[in-house]
Amino acid sequence: MNATAPTTVQPLTVSQLTAQVRGTIEAKFQSVWVAGEVSNFTRANSGHWYFTLKDGVAQIKTVAFRGINLRLRFDLKNGMEIIARGRLTVFEPKGEYQFVVEELQPKGVGAAELALRELKEKLLAKGYFDPRRKRPLPRPPRRVGLIASATGAAVRDMIEVFAQRWPFAEIVVRPTRVQGEGSAADIAHALKQLNWLHRNNRLCFDAIVLGRGGGSAEDLWAFNEEAVADAVFASVVPVISAVGHETDVTVADLVADHRAETPTAAVVALVPDRREVLAALGMLRERMAEATERRLKLAKQRLDQFATRPALRRPLQRINDLEQRLDDTATRLARAVRQRLVRASQELTDVSARLEALSPLQVLARGYSLTQTKDGELVRDPVPLRPGDLLLTRVAGGTIRSLVTETRATGDDRPAE
Repeated sequence: MNATAPTTVQPLTVSQLTAQVRGTIEAKFQSVWVAGEVSNFTRANSGHWYFTLKDGVAQIKTVAFRGINLRLRFDLKNGMEIIARGRLTVFEPKGEYQFVVEELQPKGVGAAELALRELKEKLLAKGYFDPRRKRPLPRPPRRVGLIASATGAAVRDMIEVFAQRWPFAEIVVRPTRVQGEGSAADIAHALKQLNWLHRNNRLCFDAIVLGRGGGSAEDLWAFNEEAVADAVFASVVPVISAVGHETDVTVADLVADHRAETPTAAVVALVPDRREVLAALGMLRERMAEATERRLKLAKQRLDQFATRPALRRPLQRINDLEQRLDDTATRLARAVRQRLVRASQELTDVSARLEALSPLQVLARGYSLTQTKDGELVRDPVPLRPGDLLLTRVAGGTIRSLVTETRATGDDRPAE
């Protein structure tokens, strides 16, 4: 079926119709609160957030622009239940109506509480709360840095307790804001300044105390900021966090090397009480005096015992006795040596006589002779000899040289040639 528009009707363009719809919707829904579940969450490079708010029946496109996001203390996640205030509009290029967020908070929990939870989870994952990285406190310290409000009661209380307990420590106060806009950045900057002085040997600190009196959660919020947590974690000087009262636990308390329930408790944990130290020294002095007296008595007793010993009454007696024994021993040793020499001489004479009796010269003296070849070999058998061989015959009176003309073995009765 074909229909023709009346000539008196001026049709709207899509853009005109969309603009009219947008104007109607924006006029009707300028500020409205909407509760729903976040889904399809996208974080654009521009910093804007795009997501869908939905319930069990319907859904609506939603946008939170960068200016709104920067003021939030928590991140959106898919599946999070939120309550948002904003206005309804139409995104003309796509012809879609959408909800533009102007205020946002998690459903059932405050934005600040959710931000704190998320920050704790983040820092826990980075190891900020690991007890193994926490350093022991120096005791007693020589110089301590105090980061606190210059007009607050906390800094006055800490200085007073230092003066009472341990006035020997040097206190350096770095005044800072501890609440309100910009206080977290000022606290972090103060920590960095004291660490810079320490690293460059301008002022060396043994410990740094973050001090603040009690207050509401909002008053203590600066110590829950990530900038403060980073500065405490990066400090090369041990940090004591003394923020609020015993029931107040901040992120700075969890990251610090030591957490004190109050500023006064931080000083107590850091320095000893000089009165207790003096009392302990007095007890040690008494114990040392008693021990010295006991040692002196014992030494006197031992000295008296030594004094009764003969060796101490007549110190040369022992030496004289030993010298006399030495002389006696020397005399007996000389006598034994002479007797030994006499016996040895007699034995030598006897051995010489026996050797003389066995000497070949004695045999020669009795008329015997000794015949050798020119090579010095003893002649015992005539068989190896040949006529013309030179022989040397030794008798008692000397040596006879002769030539072999004939040899004859024992038992050979042949006539000589």
